[in-house]
Amino acid sequence: MLRIAICCGGGFSSSTMAAHLNKQLAESKFKDEVFLEFIPFSGLWGEAAAFNSGSLKERQDEVDVALCCPHLEYPARDAVKQGKLRIPVFILPMRLYGQIDIENVIEEAEDVLELWNNGMPNVITFPDEPRSMTAMRTVSHRRWLARQGK
Repeated sequence: MLRIAICCGGGFSSSTMAAHLNKQLAESKFKDEVFLEFIPFSGLWGEAAAFNSGSLKERQDEVDVALCCPHLEYPARDAVKQGKLRIPVFILPMRLYGQIDIENVIEEAEDVLELWNNGMPNVITFPDEPRSMTAMRTVSHRRWLARQGK
């Protein structure tokens, strides 16, 4: 089973996005193959008390990959430098973040895990997208490459 965390700093947009994606997941052919959950970014390494969760439990063992909202690019890089993350983290491109559907999320997570398993260091980026803020796509990287004929 593929386990995906949707992460944000404050949880406003990403918790809504995770709820929307979970609704799509429940109605999809992937419902028995994918688990998706909103986790505050700092909750991955056990600092979720700032979000009034009442828990300091680290959550990285609950997921395989963290897909983060765009504004977390620099905090994610800092967390990696501090040794807080041991799962692959990917910053969703801005244009993709607001429009993503469950199939694109799954493809993005699978491709990020493949890069991680092939030795790419955190924060994971696609070779042709060194910064998420410069990516102009509105679909998964896999679909974008297919549209480009690559």
